[in-house]
Amino acid sequence: MKLTTEQFRESLLKAAAQIEAHKDELTDLDREIGDGDHGINMSRGFQAVQKELEAHGEYEDLGDLSKQVGMTLIKTVGGASGPLYGTAFVKFAGAFKGKKEVEGQELAQAFVEATEGIKMRGKSEFGQKTMVDIWTPFHEALSKEADLNAALEQALRDTKERVATKGRASYFGDATVGVQDPGSLSSALLLQEIVEVLHG
Repeated sequence: MKLTTEQFRESLLKAAAQIEAHKDELTDLDREIGDGDHGINMSRGFQAVQKELEAHGEYEDLGDLSKQVGMTLIKTVGGASGPLYGTAFVKFAGAFKGKKEVEGQELAQAFVEATEGIKMRGKSEFGQKTMVDIWTPFHEALSKEADLNAALEQALRDTKERVATKGRASYFGDATVGVQDPGSLSSALLLQEIVEVLHG
């Protein structure tokens, strides 16, 4: 599976549309186990990303594209999500610097680095019912060349049944079991669009 600069741009435009379509659902979930602003914040950030991508046109390489997306998200997404998503794309920018396309283990490694960035920024680990619970199985599936859609679907199911032990959601304790983590859902929406372009 190969990711080109144009494919990445296309996947992010589609992800912006998906985030917009699920904005209310993300906000409702966050009202149950968080601050109630995840959908609004993610919508604002990805609408800004869409505007930047459409205005910019063609990008020099994957690194150039990732850097702009990361900086845009950090500037426009409120709450905890902005720095987390922004960090993931800044990590992509480093991994993809000077490359117009990536595939195989090089692509998988970029997702490992992005996930490590999210973990470091959020001081979170796998299993705490955060977006890390989606990004980790995704990069593992990418490394093994496994079914990425199946990995995302399973990760969402698993995350939903966990007790949140990190962030605002951790205050709700056992009440978080059976409620989807909004950051995990928004991550899956983004990664599903990347899978679509990888599958061509």
